[in-house]
Amino acid sequence: MSNSDDVLAPHSVVLESLTEQGLTAKAGRCVGSRAKRFFDLFGSSVGLVLLLPLFALIAVAVYAHDRGPVFFRQQRTGLHGQLFSIWKFRTMRLEDASSRFRQTSGRNDPRITPVGRFLRATSLDELPQLINILSGQMSLVGPRPHPVALDEFLAAQFKNYPMRQSVRPGLTGLAQVMGARGPINSPDDMERRLRYDLAYIKGWSLFGDIRIVIATILSPSAGKKAF
Repeated sequence: MSNSDDVLAPHSVVLESLTEQGLTAKAGRCVGSRAKRFFDLFGSSVGLVLLLPLFALIAVAVYAHDRGPVFFRQQRTGLHGQLFSIWKFRTMRLEDASSRFRQTSGRNDPRITPVGRFLRATSLDELPQLINILSGQMSLVGPRPHPVALDEFLAAQFKNYPMRQSVRPGLTGLAQVMGARGPINSPDDMERRLRYDLAYIKGWSLFGDIRIVIATILSPSAGKKAF
């Protein structure tokens, strides 16, 4: 089976057989790839230019709702545990967007604005992360970055969890195209997501990244668990 096939067939990966040293070596190949970085630079720069009119429309809609900030910034854990400030369109009420992290309760979370509910359902709120990709803090494809408090909690629950941070976090990822997204309601939810993330690292290839990006754009089920 080729690396690109591995990326889209994560259930075939036996994670227990991967030593931390072996996975770290595979992560290094991913992080050090000039081709992947070029793909990120090209995709993010072209995306920002083409999506500028859409960004303007979203900005007007977010601002018109409550005259608050258009963007939401929050600390996330990136490559090798380094913190960075993520860019998102604000989807919560002004007083809740700046409060301490608390996981959303789902589509009907009262903190989410009507505009924000649409942005979350379509994942349009995530598009400003193209800025993070252009600056090298993120990649087009990789494990999704979580809030710092959630990372700290999950790292204590799952032995292999910190290995997610051995590559740059992504705008999309294998877990997302396979449906492992949305709120983490049980240990099984996170274990499934973690298996996909580590499988991505194990089987990384540029062709696999391209396939994941295409699947993210074209998959009719991409937004089923988004909110």
